[in-house]
Amino acid sequence: MKKGFGVIELLIAFLLISIIVAGFMNMTLMQMKNGQIEHTRLEEVQNQADEMINEIEDIRQKNLEYEEDLLNEQTQNSYE
Repeated sequence: MKKGFGVIELLIAFLLISIIVAGFMNMTLMQMKNGQIEHTRLEEVQNQADEMINEIEDIRQKNLEYEEDLLNEQTQNSYE
């Protein structure tokens, strides 16, 4: 006879409990802004993260362009 729960049964139970809790939370996150807790929707946080990623990519691109300009100036100065 089998006694107690196995590891797989416990993992499945944990997964189901997590899904239920996430459903009750209505896919919201809690963030601290100005010392106060605010609930934000997951989509808003994802949009904020996407904007930050786009800004980082823009900065990287500008840095690459700046480095290329510096290299071009150095090569032009070395030919003169």
